[in-house]
Amino acid sequence: MQTPYALWSTHSFPPRRRGGFSLPELVLVMTIVGLALGGALPAASRLRDRMAVVGARESVVGIFHKARIEAVAFGGASIVLRVSPPGAELWSAGALRSDVPLAGDSGVEMTLSSGRERVEIFFDALGLGRVASQTIRFMRNGSRSGLVISSLGRVTRE
Repeated sequence: MQTPYALWSTHSFPPRRRGGFSLPELVLVMTIVGLALGGALPAASRLRDRMAVVGARESVVGIFHKARIEAVAFGGASIVLRVSPPGAELWSAGALRSDVPLAGDSGVEMTLSSGRERVEIFFDALGLGRVASQTIRFMRNGSRSGLVISSLGRVTRE
C-alpha cells in the first residue's frame, strides 16, 4: 500500500528548470552592451569637448556683460584678455572685480585677433567699449567656437 507522501515524490512532477541565465546568454548580452558603449564613447567625448568650449565662451560673454554694468556704476571698466594662461580679468575702480581662468580642468585654449598674447578692452561711463574690435576663438580638441567683439564692445557669438 502506498503512503500519501508517495504521491508527492519528485518523480511525479516534470523536472523544474532552475532560474537564471546560461553562460552563452550572459556572454551575448555583455557583447551587445560592449558594442553599444564602444559606439557611444567617442560621441560622449566630442560632446564633453563641445560643452567645455561653450562654457568657456559663455564665461567670457558673462564678464563682458558684467564689465558694462561695472562701467556704468563706477565710471569705467576694463577687461584684460590673456592667452597664456587663458582667461579674462575685469577691472573697475582700480580693483580686480572678477577673474575667469579658462585653462584649469576644462583645457580650453583661447586665441585673440592678430595673434596677440594680451588685449585690454576699455568701457566708458556709458558702458560703451572704446575701439574694442576683437575676435576671440576658443578651442579644445576638434571643438571650436568664437566671439566677435564690435568696436563699441557688443558681443556676438559665432
